[in-house]
Amino acid sequence: MSFSTGVLMPLPLTGKGVSYTCSSLAMGMVDQSFSVTIVTPRSRRRLPSVEVIETLPLWKRYVPFSWVKGGVARGMEATFLSCIDKTRSQNLAAYLWPSASTELLRELKRRDITVFREQFNCHTKTAKVILDREYAKLGAAPMHGITEASVERETEILKEIDYIFCPNERVEASLLDSGVPKEKCLTAAYGWDPVRLSGEQKIPSPNRGITAIFVGIICVRKGAHLILDYWARSGVKGRLVLAGKMEPVVKEKCASLLARDDVTVLEYVEDIGSLYRSSDIFVFPTMEEGGPQVTYEACGCGLPVVTTSMGAGRIVRDQREGFVLDPHDASGWIAAIRALAEDAGLRERMSAAAVEHARHFTWDLVASQRRELMKSRIGHEL
Repeated sequence: MSFSTGVLMPLPLTGKGVSYTCSSLAMGMVDQSFSVTIVTPRSRRRLPSVEVIETLPLWKRYVPFSWVKGGVARGMEATFLSCIDKTRSQNLAAYLWPSASTELLRELKRRDITVFREQFNCHTKTAKVILDREYAKLGAAPMHGITEASVERETEILKEIDYIFCPNERVEASLLDSGVPKEKCLTAAYGWDPVRLSGEQKIPSPNRGITAIFVGIICVRKGAHLILDYWARSGVKGRLVLAGKMEPVVKEKCASLLARDDVTVLEYVEDIGSLYRSSDIFVFPTMEEGGPQVTYEACGCGLPVVTTSMGAGRIVRDQREGFVLDPHDASGWIAAIRALAEDAGLRERMSAAAVEHARHFTWDLVASQRRELMKSRIGHEL
């Protein structure tokens, strides 16, 4: 029996961020009985086993996406429906990423297509509450862009979805809190690519003491302001490295902490594996996530992780691959950083556990699990 899924990815396939996650899952889902087609504005990543349909005219594929993204959605959805109509398989699903209109969802339902959605962050209702509170603590205006209207829109859209992939327990909890029936929620995980992280180079060069790293947008949502504070208060000998683009409010509110001699900021690192290889621990006090890829990669590279229940994804278990703490538990964070800095044996045990557990979360494995979830539910809409 053959199966097919059409993937709607409204962001360009750049090999980074959300589009990297989407394309990695898509490639891993393909087998002899399961085909995948992605409809996207444009693609910079080669996906040998996946059919990729680019909807932007050829000349628009070579200019910054921000210049041409206006009006892209309607054309993409029309192309997506056409693609669905041309698929001959009777076992057909639609797999929707960041956004889709209610009109598209209704058309898919009219065609009796089973619809899956990737919930790569918490419900916007939950995210808004968390982030509004955190920005208020900093005395700053919220920068997350979530409005009451967008919360209402997501709530309405989720009513039309048949099944939702939840890459984190907290993601599922946020959906249930917003009225999504539990039977719609599918347990899922994200992954990592050992080949992508292979190599010998180390950036930055080794230093005296431990190196703790934070990877991702250096922003309030991911708790960058918190780790800067906890690192300073821990008093450990070493270096904190933050790799990512920095949110202005963090730069403003944490100026003195960022100016410390033992803090390094790297705006962009092409070879992210070199950064993991140069480090001893991964620190990530994020407040709202789906299943952060950086956590899976850190474990794959053998780094003990200090994170939150949001940042743990499906891979980090408290006291095994690292420590899972409340983002505002300052004493807990400081104690965890000190323990890992001072106890080489603890680092080694957690490193070994991280490497072993990460073997179960390569892209091929987690994607094949999604494929089987899809196959078991295609044609059985709720």
